[in-house]
Amino acid sequence: MTTRAAGLPKEGARAALDSVAALLRNPTALHPARVDSLAVGHPGVSLLFATLAAGGQDEARRIAHAHLAAAIRPPGGLRASGLYAGAAAVAFAARLAATGPDAYRSLLDAVTPGVAEAAVSRARALRTGRARGAGAPSHLYDVVAGVTGLTRLLLAVDPQGPALRECLETLVDLTQPAAPTAHGALPGWWAPDGPGPQGPNPAFPHGHLNLGLAHGIPGPLALLALAHEQGVRVPGHDAAIERVAHWLTGWAYENAYGTYWPMSVRAEDELSGERPPHPPTRAAWCYGTPGVARALFLAGRALGEERWQELAAGSLRAALARPAHTWALEGTGLCHGTGGLLHIAARMAYDAGDGELAVQLPLLAAQVADGLGEAAQGAGFLEGQAGAALALHTYAQGGPSDPELLTWEAALLLG
Repeated sequence: MTTRAAGLPKEGARAALDSVAALLRNPTALHPARVDSLAVGHPGVSLLFATLAAGGQDEARRIAHAHLAAAIRPPGGLRASGLYAGAAAVAFAARLAATGPDAYRSLLDAVTPGVAEAAVSRARALRTGRARGAGAPSHLYDVVAGVTGLTRLLLAVDPQGPALRECLETLVDLTQPAAPTAHGALPGWWAPDGPGPQGPNPAFPHGHLNLGLAHGIPGPLALLALAHEQGVRVPGHDAAIERVAHWLTGWAYENAYGTYWPMSVRAEDELSGERPPHPPTRAAWCYGTPGVARALFLAGRALGEERWQELAAGSLRAALARPAHTWALEGTGLCHGTGGLLHIAARMAYDAGDGELAVQLPLLAAQVADGLGEAAQGAGFLEGQAGAALALHTYAQGGPSDPELLTWEAALLLG
């Protein structure tokens, strides 16, 4: 299908969203690789219908519940894991679907202790490794599998609990300089290997610092900002936000279109202060300027720093000004596809009242809608149809976000 030259109006986005919902309404017709996965399974699809239900579609609430039931039906019980699998994934979906304090109470009471235990276990492993100079592997602190994602869930389901405070304290500590390494003093989120699969990487002989929202320091920055806005703060909270925000602004690059960020920084470049050439990278949620921009915007909103918010909005305008073929996106999904770019652009346009971003939304929405029929990634939330439909929903709804309201984008640390 060819992208609509004039863009997709909001009414068209709603129609495309309704078409996806019709395809995904029957849990028994879907056969995900893992039923309890937020990324590809029933909890992620449930987020779509819980969101529609919150907008007044009563039948959607029943469908959201059916997908939750399908997620917990297989024998063997839910395993505590990162946010995107098992108990945490189901808990997030149930919390979003809950219509009041008693809704899904027994389910949440059953799984929350395991989620808290998994989060604290990762937090303590992170502290232990850093204390001995072994660095901070991203899987221990990132959004998908690590402390950051689980702590975002705890902020929603157990905001007064001791596990939440311990995890926040650990993430504040993560922003402090690392224990002395063989290479010198590095920021606390230094990882001894390269981005991607763990192990030696000749391109990163001394390790790296990750700038991806999904797997790098923007995730903890966004979390600390969101907790701050909800009044949940620990010692050193503000200073930690400031350290990371200042570091990110220091690694901003400029080109003819404006500000952008690389996906990672080599340890030796951090130590030397050199800034080797970095072409603009993927314009996605997982890695690239859009994710960094949103995290920096949230930090600026939390601490009242307008210059961070302005830099974030300007960098996103610059990303959208680039030729679309340089965005290096794949598919229509939220993770590394046009859906993630649309959602972040819409959220930033509405939150910042940015007219320049807003005028870009219809064309982005058209790209997402036109790609829905080619959704080889399946039905799921992170890379599939459910997530793309949620991005269209954000565009169609309009209006700024409410820091006090839990929405599906919390699973991406975007709100």
